Amino acid sequence: MPRTAAASATPDQTSIDDLLARAPGAPRVPTDVRVLSTEVLRWEGYRQEMHVDWRGNVRTGIGHRLPSAVAALALPWRHRTTGQPATAAEVRIAFEQVRAQGAGHRAPAHQRASDLVLPAGYPAVLATRRLERDLLPALRRLCPRFDDFPLPAQRALVEMSFNLGTRALRRFHNLVAACNRWDFAAAADHCLRRSCGVARNIATRDLFRKAAGAKFV
Repeated sequence: MPRTAAASATPDQTSIDDLLARAPGAPRVPTDVRVLSTEVLRWEGYRQEMHVDWRGNVRTGIGHRLPSAVAALALPWRHRTTGQPATAAEVRIAFEQVRAQGAGHRAPAHQRASDLVLPAGYPAVLATRRLERDLLPALRRLCPRFDDFPLPAQRALVEMSFNLGTRALRRFHNLVAACNRWDFAAAADHCLRRSCGVARNIATRDLFRKAAGAKFV
């Protein structure tokens, strides 16, 4: 059965820019990275706490996966009620408590399992860092003219790579080939993912179709 995103952004968290503004000392993010983050925030949602996705993976932030307690320890967790930094032991316990919830639990269950949260805005820092350092360079290798593509096509590819990972995206051979020959109408026919919901697939398809109607040289 197709799945939808595990969470959505709250009404006052409307853009990556808004979220980054809440992160003290957040690094300056290039304009293209911020612009290309729109669909990522829309579909991945925004969480400051740890939670479990529909597959049973522990995540936090904007779709940021925590494969182990060691990965969780790399992040600056604080107690929601006091604002005090969490100890390493507390982070490990929280990770195991959240993971034990299993798939299918909504946010309140995860919040009861642990009161640890990331600082305001930090999830946006993680997401933009991943885009800038990992996903965009990989997309430029996969599609050498990526930066010249119409913006809707760029946003669709960024959303797919964030959701799937670039290794999995490479297996969409027909999609990648269509993009590289600038046939975005064909790309729209080859972007279906079985791992996400109908609405998300339709939105991505519509971005490619919009790109196909764009005027470019």
